[in-house]
Amino acid sequence: MIRFVNFSAAFGERNIVQDLTFSLPANSITALIGASGSGKTTLLRTLCRMNDRIKNFRIAGSVLVDGVDIYRPETDVYALRRKVGIIFQKPCVFPKSIFDNVIFGVRERISRREQPDRVEKVLREVFLWEEVKDRLGEKATTLSQGQQQRLTLARTLAVEPQVLLMDEPTSSLDPKSTAAIERLVQSLKNRHTILWVTHQHAQAQSIADQVLVIERGQVSPLRTPMARPSTSSTQVLQNVQGCPE
Repeated sequence: MIRFVNFSAAFGERNIVQDLTFSLPANSITALIGASGSGKTTLLRTLCRMNDRIKNFRIAGSVLVDGVDIYRPETDVYALRRKVGIIFQKPCVFPKSIFDNVIFGVRERISRREQPDRVEKVLREVFLWEEVKDRLGEKATTLSQGQQQRLTLARTLAVEPQVLLMDEPTSSLDPKSTAAIERLVQSLKNRHTILWVTHQHAQAQSIADQVLVIERGQVSPLRTPMARPSTSSTQVLQNVQGCPE
């Protein structure tokens, strides 16, 4: 479980969030929605301490992951980032082979003999193995944008994180690729705690177990029921290669 306790964050004198206390249940998807500039990404980056080196960034209160405050002085930030992985809006692939992209974060931690099995395992988890198994030596940049986003997720999964942070991961994708990512993330929630940031209310409703709204520095549950779109992501996904029903 992830828990924010009396948590506030600010950049200099500009308060972003104030005195928040809320939880993200383990092994579930929580969607966080809000207007641009409301603090969604700041909260996401807080969970993997990516704001630490930003000038004038400051916090108060606690952020607990598995009951441990990640901002205590003795925290190993590198170990934290192995536990808490993040996927950004646009696919971030390296100018290396597909294989090397997948093992980038674990190359020094597992033996060369283990690497092929780890690559196949995580590519299967993101429904990409059948599409690239004969192309592992090719540059990752030759993949489509939707495939690249699944590849970045595979690279994150290879590190075996407990928490996945998704910062509007489908905002630059077409509807078919969006549906693939949504279904994929739903398939991962039994093994991971997932926080999905989006500005799309309908998407949040369709994929999440709970939806939180951030507004004016506060976070609260979404109270107004919203109609789900008539054409679901699952229906669209039925035509996506490699993704099961």
